[in-house]
Amino acid sequence: MPATAPYFYMVTFEIDPKDEKDFNEIYDTEHIPNILQVEGVLQVIRLRDVEPTPQGWLKCSALYLITQPDLPTTPQWKAKSDLGRWAPVIRPKVKARRQRLGTVAANSSR
Repeated sequence: MPATAPYFYMVTFEIDPKDEKDFNEIYDTEHIPNILQVEGVLQVIRLRDVEPTPQGWLKCSALYLITQPDLPTTPQWKAKSDLGRWAPVIRPKVKARRQRLGTVAANSSR
């Protein structure tokens, strides 16, 4: 596996704080392991903003490091994304969803 990915895909969700426990559990134990099975997904990093939105929703993001820019639109990605409880349980609870796609300009670590 390459040390760095040439592309990133970021998804940011807004969720009700009462749904955070289910959101985290399903994301970490089902959704991420399923997406990591898609060839070309190298790493997934989850983030949570410190402050909620003005409406009180939590802002959570997932940063996917990927090998090709069209990967999130492929049938393989969609099939893995729809597995388990993610689609029927979490998607209906999401208040807002934003996506970003771009190139990785630098990737450094200690």
